[in-house]
Amino acid sequence: MDILQNEKGFSFLSAILTISILFILIPFTGYLLNGVNYTSNYEELSVQQFYFFLRDDVIKSTDIIVEPTKIILNQHDGSVVTIEKYQDLIRRQVDSEGHEIYLRHVQNIFFKSSEYGFHASIISTKGEQYEKTIIFYQ
Repeated sequence: MDILQNEKGFSFLSAILTISILFILIPFTGYLLNGVNYTSNYEELSVQQFYFFLRDDVIKSTDIIVEPTKIILNQHDGSVVTIEKYQDLIRRQVDSEGHEIYLRHVQNIFFKSSEYGFHASIISTKGEQYEKTIIFYQ
């Protein structure tokens, strides 16, 4: 039988060499990852989600009262929903009992009535301003 002279494979020595190189390089990956800058869209997504919740509440309501700092929505079942700023939160309160937190880190919120809906303007604690017009579907 002929024995091939050019057989290639991993030896114990090459495996040890590979593992030692990996163990030397792994600690440096932490330093590389610290240098990476990333931006978070958490605040923008939170405000967008709040506007979706607000729109859904407006669609479900029968009567809407727009005040400069809060919205009062009368529901089909007779309950009254109030959406307003409370400390640095925007909360939803049903019949003045308990509350749900819709948005955090809010410096101020303003509502302005229009003939076809209302305009909501939010200023975050970071100073970013977000605006949205909610249309009445009645």
